[in-house]
Amino acid sequence: MNLGDVLHKDLVKVPLTGVTKNQVIEELVDLLVTRRQLPNRDEILKAVMDREHLGSTGLVDGIAIPHAKTDAVSEVFVVVGVSASPVPFESQDGEDCSYFFLVLAPSDHASAHIEILSAIARTTASSSFKRILKAVKSPDELYELFID
Repeated sequence: MNLGDVLHKDLVKVPLTGVTKNQVIEELVDLLVTRRQLPNRDEILKAVMDREHLGSTGLVDGIAIPHAKTDAVSEVFVVVGVSASPVPFESQDGEDCSYFFLVLAPSDHASAHIEILSAIARTTASSSFKRILKAVKSPDELYELFID
């Protein structure tokens, strides 16, 4: 499974409006729940927040990948957002984050969950990719960046 298999334009938001870690996570979850008409927002949010309490999913260079495995979803979802201003996220390098990739997978899809997390980490590790990512101004541009 690759990122192109699970990334959908309607699950991309630029810019995000949240200014705290919790607000950003809630905004990404709410986008998914609204666009996919999922009935269990609180269960999904709890799964992501429980995982976040184990250790921040803020990586380096402004990238965060909040994620969870939960039976509150029946398929793998990726929700992407770019914040207007960097958000404190307790990242590994101590820097605030601007680029968020929410990954959700059913509990019995552990390998797909790991494959998607790895694909995002690999893609965002490229310095040239990060330069292009910083120039993104719309959901369409962000979506095309990952699909190309």
